[in-house]
Amino acid sequence: MPLPAIFTLTLVLAGQSAEQTLKPPALRRGDTIGLVAPASPLAEARTRAAVTNLQKRGFIVRVERSGKRRGYLATSDEARASALNRLIHDPAVKAIVCLRGGYGSPRILDRIDYAALVKQPKIIVGYSDITALLIAVRQKTGLVTFHGPMGNELGAKRGLSPFTEKYYWEALRNPATPLLTDWGGERSGGMRAPITIVGGEAEGVLVGGNLSVICSTMGTPYEIDTRDCILFLEEVSEKPFRIDRMLNQLRLAGKLQQARGILLGSFPGCKARDAEELALSEIFMDYFAPLGVPVLYEFPAGHVPDHAILPFGVKMKLDAIAGRLTILEPPVEPADDASTASRTLDPRESDGSR
Repeated sequence: MPLPAIFTLTLVLAGQSAEQTLKPPALRRGDTIGLVAPASPLAEARTRAAVTNLQKRGFIVRVERSGKRRGYLATSDEARASALNRLIHDPAVKAIVCLRGGYGSPRILDRIDYAALVKQPKIIVGYSDITALLIAVRQKTGLVTFHGPMGNELGAKRGLSPFTEKYYWEALRNPATPLLTDWGGERSGGMRAPITIVGGEAEGVLVGGNLSVICSTMGTPYEIDTRDCILFLEEVSEKPFRIDRMLNQLRLAGKLQQARGILLGSFPGCKARDAEELALSEIFMDYFAPLGVPVLYEFPAGHVPDHAILPFGVKMKLDAIAGRLTILEPPVEPADDASTASRTLDPRESDGSR
């Protein structure tokens, strides 16, 4: 079903945040990246491939083993939390990249040493189930976190797509990247442009992640704070009525109304399959049109091959008419060697994954 006529706003909203924002140092060649499984396990062969590809990029890689697999969990809650905390505590580790999502990160949120992250801010990357970890770290520390590809993608035979790779490394390594002015806008051939649901512009701190995981944290100390924020939502392989139910939960909790703008992923596998179901476009109009804020749909992030990494906790400008997302501040601080950390990456540099 095509989207209804665009609902256009003429006002420009300006967000604000009273929280202290911590930014991790940018990555540079020779830094140590820690790989860990806070949720479900990743196959050993895929893990080894991720290590090899990161090493080819000039990084030292440490895989933090956590123990014997326990069903859909990488290992016990205690062991997974301990593995993550060891990487947090190690000053040599500059970035923590989760191996995969699946399920399990919400089970360890009350076991993480958040105080250590405040003392030693470092890059944390993940998405899907790792949404819970990203939200918790932001809520407890103010640290900027990164919604982006994990070890599962870094170790895949096909590797990261050129689009994904470009934004991934620029976000983590280059505080001065010119890509900030139109984040995710340099689309490769065949990629669709985002769709305007409600027009207008808004500024605010970007927060969000996987819809079902966000809902699972409601009523807990790790519940998402959307006040004056740009709220990003993505999901995969959920029926429309479940999307409806989860959005309704956020509406009843006031989370949608508190946001200054809404940024939506592409929701693969979530479309209506028969006439008895509501189309996603209808559901989105039901929940987002009454908010009176800009809403942009099918931004390339989440469970899609072309995935623009998103820094949560930094100020953004959402222009839903132009389909543009502008990052208003660098998501990382310059590393000690600024000439190394802030240079633009040569596109010929390969992670060896293709």
